[in-house]
Amino acid sequence: MNLVAGGKRGAASGDGSLRLFFALVPDAHARRSLAQLAGDIARETGGRATRAENLHLTLVFLGRVPHARIADIEAIGAQVAADAEPFALVLDRVGLFREAGVAWLGTDAVVPALQQIAGALPDALRAAGLPLERRAFHPHVTLARHAVRAPTAGASPGAGWRADAIVLMASDTLPAGAIYRVLASWPLSRRERADAT
Repeated sequence: MNLVAGGKRGAASGDGSLRLFFALVPDAHARRSLAQLAGDIARETGGRATRAENLHLTLVFLGRVPHARIADIEAIGAQVAADAEPFALVLDRVGLFREAGVAWLGTDAVVPALQQIAGALPDALRAAGLPLERRAFHPHVTLARHAVRAPTAGASPGAGWRADAIVLMASDTLPAGAIYRVLASWPLSRRERADAT
């Protein structure tokens, strides 16, 4: 496990819980491309672009979790990452979740490594007694919120990166909007372990 910022988990809410989710985060090059696209899509849809540092692909959202359960969650992240291999993530379709006003970049392609991670995490979390929302997994990066118009349908210039780690993130809600902090990350290491034998 790699804890960031010297292993600090940051401030919890008044009830001692953190709002957590597992995600894939883009590398620096992909983040720049996504930030540029987010600005373009926000202008097209009348929305507010996602801040560059907040760009990510959510694997599973946990909601508010007591501090006492974070070690269990970290153990699950570590195990799922150890059983998964790095993969190329290509996002090439734009769309709108109309009710939520969220413009997104995603993919219609089935990526087996991504589907394996996106299935293993919620299964393990539920087995550990952590309640999760039951919703279909739609891999996407949120580009803009409060969108009032759909982006031009269909293909986009696309963006992507080599997904090589699972990240546990915390969401802090501030007057200016949400800030996402990386709490821990684990490399996707199945192939590396297999290659070493």
